[in-house]
Amino acid sequence: MTARRDTPGRAVSLRARLTRHLIAEGAIRDQRVADAFRAVPRHLFVPRVPLRIAYADDVVLMKRDAEGMVISSVSQPSIIAVMLEQAAIRPGDHVLEIGSGGYNAALLRELTGPTGRVTTVDIDPDVVGRAREGLLRAGYDDVHVIQADGEFGAPGNAPYDRIVVTATAWDIPPAWVDQLRPGGRIVVPLQLGRQTRAIAFEEVGGHLESSSAVMCGFVNMQGVGAHPEDDVPELAVWQGAALSVQAHRVGAEVPPGFHLVRRHHIFTVRRLAGAGS
Repeated sequence: MTARRDTPGRAVSLRARLTRHLIAEGAIRDQRVADAFRAVPRHLFVPRVPLRIAYADDVVLMKRDAEGMVISSVSQPSIIAVMLEQAAIRPGDHVLEIGSGGYNAALLRELTGPTGRVTTVDIDPDVVGRAREGLLRAGYDDVHVIQADGEFGAPGNAPYDRIVVTATAWDIPPAWVDQLRPGGRIVVPLQLGRQTRAIAFEEVGGHLESSSAVMCGFVNMQGVGAHPEDDVPELAVWQGAALSVQAHRVGAEVPPGFHLVRRHHIFTVRRLAGAGS
């Protein structure tokens, strides 16, 4: 394949255009998130695609398994932006990203500022190597990149103010909750039957409670947390509806509602008034 010839001025222009698009679409509302998107050179994390594709509001597929299933991608900027808004990263925050690639970690690093810290974890050595290379080229060499199973978080750098997961999870492992500071937030694409929603969870009275939930799509978790897609027909009628979700540890008392029993948590799902997600 012919090497891409990057024009710095064109990359800056395309980055600004992408950011304007994300603002116009409502994916970005926070000025700090907009500034991060203008600052981070996405093309350095997808080095084998044309600049116009690197700065399109679309997912870039990076790796498939032996069966042809996509197992690594650089996520669509609009859903990245929405999840960053959900996470509400503050200057000085310590953030853990589960599922790497480098681009989102760089955005997180912009948002945490000079006094913050970002740790990103991925199980795949190819993804970890690509993330390290991209972060180094883009000037974010202080991001901690770790090859490990994200099911267990990254205890060496805990506790975290925010945990942002960029792979579809079937459950919330205890390690994520245990490594979160009091008052912290977990943003995770959670599999609810055949739906996946990016849900922002906060700890309330010993359980996790959603503050927002947005339809999305990500590659699936690998490692211990991997789980085949399941079908929950009862949730199909709630496609696109506004939902609230609570997560209680298995064995705890749960409130009324529709329950999904997973390995570590029982998720109580309720439909809220209105049709938006």
